[in-house]
Amino acid sequence: MDLADDHFTLTGANGALIRGDVYLPNAANPPLVVVIPGFKGFKDWGFFPWLGAHLAQAGIAVACINLSHCGIGTNPETFERLDLFEADTWSKRLFDIQQVLHAAQHGFLTQKATPNPARLGLLGHSMGGGAALLAASKDPRVRSVVTLAGVAHANRIPDEIARAQLAAMGHVAVENARTKQTMRIGREFFEEVWANPGVFSVTDAARTLTVPWLIVHGADDETVPLDEAYVLLDAAGDRDNVKMLTLDGTGHTFGAAHPFAGPTTELEQAADAAAAHFLRTL
Repeated sequence: MDLADDHFTLTGANGALIRGDVYLPNAANPPLVVVIPGFKGFKDWGFFPWLGAHLAQAGIAVACINLSHCGIGTNPETFERLDLFEADTWSKRLFDIQQVLHAAQHGFLTQKATPNPARLGLLGHSMGGGAALLAASKDPRVRSVVTLAGVAHANRIPDEIARAQLAAMGHVAVENARTKQTMRIGREFFEEVWANPGVFSVTDAARTLTVPWLIVHGADDETVPLDEAYVLLDAAGDRDNVKMLTLDGTGHTFGAAHPFAGPTTELEQAADAAAAHFLRTL
């Protein structure tokens, strides 16, 4: 079932398409939050449609997006563009986020409502959290951030493994546990990060971020360990506008799976905390 109120398509990095769903509250002039899925994530995965609708019920307009090189094509649930996935980089992700923010600022995401362009926030899950921090640290239009199970490092594959696979195959192979597809991370991804460690440093972004930020992390996260949340919190320093919520007994997706079978208590806690944070800070 399509829970979204509207849909949009924008031109992203290298001419590839950004696709998005808009969830609208019954409120005038609401804040707008852009939701960024992570690595092997997409806007129709698991809890994202529920999250968009849940935040909208709380009074927040939401744009949940597929970044242009996430690998999802016209079929919203199929990784049919593995060529785009292989060509993905951090700079392309950040370009896409800029495109969405520009469209939001000028009212291009939907004609069904008018979210306030001065009240823009970012919510990112996993690698989407890293992208949210990198984007928000550089773009003054972003007024508030939430990271769910956010990463602390731009590249989480050990350098020696990446270099060996690049030398042998020209790419790094990863398996999608859900679809059993072998997905390739291209050479450009690693070379960009290695050549520009400061530009794509998630911890540097955390250190320089000045807007309100909520870190939400499961204590039993099996994909991005809780230690990474503390790395981000330590980088942020002792700032009153940075808060952390640790949820016991839950992992990387807060108990949700795909296809979605409904929210867990921990997912509802994460979503409610995000909604409260944005309503307070936007």
